[in-house]
Amino acid sequence: MSAELLKKYSGLYESLEILNAVSTGASAYLLSGEDAEGLNVLARLLAARLSGLPYSRAFDEYADIQVYPKPDAKQKSTKGKKPEAEKQKRYAIGVDDIRELIGSLYLTPFELDRRVYIIEGAESMSEICQNKLLKSLEEPPRSVCFILCASGALLPTVESRCNKIELAPFPVDVTERALAANHADKKAVALAARASRGNLGMAERILADKDFGAVYSAAIRILELSGGSKMFGAEAAVYDKLTRERMRSVLGVMEYILNDIARLAVGLDTVFDANDVRRCAAGFTPYSAAACAEHVRAAGRKIDANCMPIAVMDTTILKIMEEKALCRR
Repeated sequence: MSAELLKKYSGLYESLEILNAVSTGASAYLLSGEDAEGLNVLARLLAARLSGLPYSRAFDEYADIQVYPKPDAKQKSTKGKKPEAEKQKRYAIGVDDIRELIGSLYLTPFELDRRVYIIEGAESMSEICQNKLLKSLEEPPRSVCFILCASGALLPTVESRCNKIELAPFPVDVTERALAANHADKKAVALAARASRGNLGMAERILADKDFGAVYSAAIRILELSGGSKMFGAEAAVYDKLTRERMRSVLGVMEYILNDIARLAVGLDTVFDANDVRRCAAGFTPYSAAACAEHVRAAGRKIDANCMPIAVMDTTILKIMEEKALCRR
């Protein structure tokens, strides 16, 4: 989902202490957190602050604020696709993007005090790309500033060159009130706020997904079947026809159900229906459920980085089976 869809919540991000307290003297910033879309919104607000612009102008187009990756020009020329859909399409940053970026560093700012380069989904950059960018992060021109948005890890050498800013999820009640101002279905809003754990980008994806019920059912079924290798074929049949986007959604729900299994095991309330959680809780301990949630979260990052979805899911299911088997010993 494009950060444009979160502009209506920009006031929440503007009020964050981390944004208003950040020093404007650094040449590179690393924005990290689970909510990729929220990081992109925060990056634009930070770019406005660094450039002396009011937050109300943060989403305006400026030649001195460059956002990467850019839409693929070749994809734009493909026939049969809607222009608006192509405008929203984003692609992983590649070597050519880095070369273009580096080649423009010494251009004089056109209209602002400095040139700001925002790199969205920076965790999807290859090691080659990150290493090519490293020298520019170390010794940029005085008028240049970088903002990297990453919902996963970067090379330690890259992270060490940046001023780090962590975007934590909003409190669930705050998220629910914000969503309720833009969505009429109170029941769906409440579920989205809880299921997203306060991540507005994820909550909006849940609300936008008219087939969320099917996604939820698939996640329950996969975990319900994860009893051992004999059931692997039945599990794979649940997800082998899913699109990349739908599989990413299923993984997101699986992560939170696993967290709920851990909560249920220690007597805490669950986000999702407790009966549904019990259906797939057999064989899990609090530790193995939490460990599996981490495996599922890592799988989501791999899919975001354009790894092959079926291979990622296959590997993740085997890891879940392994964690359950270890806990039975």
